[in-house]
Amino acid sequence: MGVFGGWGMKAGWQTKTLGDACQIARGGSPRPIQDFMTNDPDGVNWVKISDATAGGKFIHVTKEKIKPSGVARSRLVQPGDFLLSNSMSFGRPYIMQTTGCIHDGWLVLSDYEKCFDQGFLYHLLGSPVVFEQFDRLAAGSTVRNLNIELASRVVLPVPPLPEQQRIVTLLDEAFDGIATARAHAEKNLQNARELVGIGFQAITEKLGRAQWSVWQVEALTASHKGAMRTGPFGSQLLHSEFVNEGIAVLGIDNAVANEFRWDRRRYITAEKYQQMSRYRVFPGDVLITIMGTCGRCAVVPDDIPLAINTKHLCCITLNREKCLPEYLHIYFLHDLTARDYLTAHAKGSIMAGLNMGIISELPVRLPSLEVQAEIVKRFAGLSEETQRLESIYQQKITALDALKKSLLHRAFSGNL
Repeated sequence: MGVFGGWGMKAGWQTKTLGDACQIARGGSPRPIQDFMTNDPDGVNWVKISDATAGGKFIHVTKEKIKPSGVARSRLVQPGDFLLSNSMSFGRPYIMQTTGCIHDGWLVLSDYEKCFDQGFLYHLLGSPVVFEQFDRLAAGSTVRNLNIELASRVVLPVPPLPEQQRIVTLLDEAFDGIATARAHAEKNLQNARELVGIGFQAITEKLGRAQWSVWQVEALTASHKGAMRTGPFGSQLLHSEFVNEGIAVLGIDNAVANEFRWDRRRYITAEKYQQMSRYRVFPGDVLITIMGTCGRCAVVPDDIPLAINTKHLCCITLNREKCLPEYLHIYFLHDLTARDYLTAHAKGSIMAGLNMGIISELPVRLPSLEVQAEIVKRFAGLSEETQRLESIYQQKITALDALKKSLLHRAFSGNL
């Protein structure tokens, strides 16, 4: 048994570097590129990363074309050629099924047929053994990317062609089954996540939702000034005023998963807090993100230390004789009317920006405090069951991914 990249390799197999096994070239861009773009029928396909789908194997069509005069300043690729992305998610292989020109974000591999079956080379280039070599070779660069010299040094196993074809048949069949199973698990995972919202609607309808009165959020807040507030804007709090410890400043990251988290805390001094105390958050306050990914929501826990919120959050202090924070939190996240309202009233692109006026007028269907508490209790049980289901399906997806890697490992060490 030989050794290949730390793996045992079947006796009788050869090894070759990628540079010895095929021709490697880099793409190029005619410049300025905008002068070469065209919609004319005689335009030449212009292959971009966006033309390659994440789970796809082939590149069939391109969204853009360049003028024929740009071909001499680029790199023309043919059907059957392999493309490797040489930056970002570097090393991901795609097979051309059309002609076109590639920019310098691609490497092209051609003339590989003397060593490799096409299907075998595709599985090999997408395997951990090759990616780990790409990863190791690119590790020292400031910008992690591949070039011809680095790619040429990657070592590959080269079984006899009949053995390659046997391996491809087995891997294709296995991967088709894995893909089907993974799609089912992903669908079940999505269904489990949607179950929470469906469950909220079912719980509220069973408890008499149709008869509940409707209030705007503003009417549910505490009576004191600033019961709804965002954080300091502009020169009120400068980035240079943040310190390594002191009074916490809460932001979007603290509501990132629709529950309160202490992620990425920033701090101000006690002296600065004296100027910012009107922005203080209290236990039971409801936080809703109004910038970035808007509409995420969290309830401030009882054990929170002294903290203020930023301009990215709307902080709501409720009148708890009218509305429980936990109920409003659930309502914001899972009531269909609330989600439709926030989406319809967000400024700019979808859910791109909210403001206190929008949130203050959001209609809330509100039962008695006793019914609110019952909803919170039932919803907690539903959420626990949903999280259990999500965990099961996520574990299945992880196991299927691990199985695929294991099959590739065995295939390229001669043990499939």
